[in-house]
Amino acid sequence: MAESTRSLSRRWVYTFYSVFFTPRIGLLILAGGPIVLFALSLHGATIVTQSVVTTGALVIVSVGLLYGLKKEWDTTATVETYDVPTVRTDAQYVTAVMGGAIVTLIVTIELPVSSIVAASLVALFGALIIPKFAVAIYCGAFVGMTSPLLFTTYTQALLAGFLAGGVFVLCRPVFDGVGGKLGTTAFVAATAVVAVTVAEFHSDPLPSLTTQFLIYLYAVSGAVVTFMLSVRFDRGPVVASATVGAISGILLPVIYPTDGSLLAAVVFCASFVGMVSADRLADEFRVAVAGAVAGLIFIYTTPYVGGSGGKLGTIAFGACLTVWGGEALIQRLKTLHK
Repeated sequence: MAESTRSLSRRWVYTFYSVFFTPRIGLLILAGGPIVLFALSLHGATIVTQSVVTTGALVIVSVGLLYGLKKEWDTTATVETYDVPTVRTDAQYVTAVMGGAIVTLIVTIELPVSSIVAASLVALFGALIIPKFAVAIYCGAFVGMTSPLLFTTYTQALLAGFLAGGVFVLCRPVFDGVGGKLGTTAFVAATAVVAVTVAEFHSDPLPSLTTQFLIYLYAVSGAVVTFMLSVRFDRGPVVASATVGAISGILLPVIYPTDGSLLAAVVFCASFVGMVSADRLADEFRVAVAGAVAGLIFIYTTPYVGGSGGKLGTIAFGACLTVWGGEALIQRLKTLHK
């Protein structure tokens, strides 16, 4: 009887995974984040600034993003779905994401450090103490970066962490090696929780032209430095990004008393671009271009969804897909013209 019950339970679990945990469902969930932010940046450029040049640039990068998403969609046709033995491991990953979320929010609220430094420290300690779950902990840390004005209770952070954990395990087969994937996972969960509360996302004005120049400078350099640490010096994406994030989060507010916190956020965002694998973006030049795209989107989304955990990662995610997809589209067009 017990054996029959276990067999039935396994069959139900397998059916659940087969129906809901399919790669393309995960792809659609994550794709929404960058599409929304790129659309908002277009709105900011066309309606707010009415800049023809910037609007044109955003249209071009949006085409690259959409082609990158299409290419990933085509690739998922060959990705296998989950099997029953992964259930226990998936539960551990969800727990790790929730832990990263709540610890990061606690550190941000209770200690005199920014959310960037808090998330970076949580990631570094996670990589040191529980390396198997370092990636999941970092994902949770992005959830915990949500402004305390939006997450007014720790329960909200735990709920968002739980949702992010579910998305984390669901989306493992897709977008492998794309920088910013963890942040996008957090963004989906955090915005979903905030959306059902009375809290309103923050809105900041567009940066000045001088600050925009610095944003591009730090976006490119932050992405390249992180990529070099991760790939060339073999430190791994989590340690590389968290190290760059911690240093920028501590130093830049001191160097730039007015815009330091904003620039630290830019570098942290760029560090997620630098988490990209060499299979997606092969060298520093491509990573630098993705960093510049991230800077562009960062600037024109400052008035929107401010304070949401994972927003910086979603910008990086879209930037990596833009360059990866744009390069594939160029190669495709060259092939058609031969």
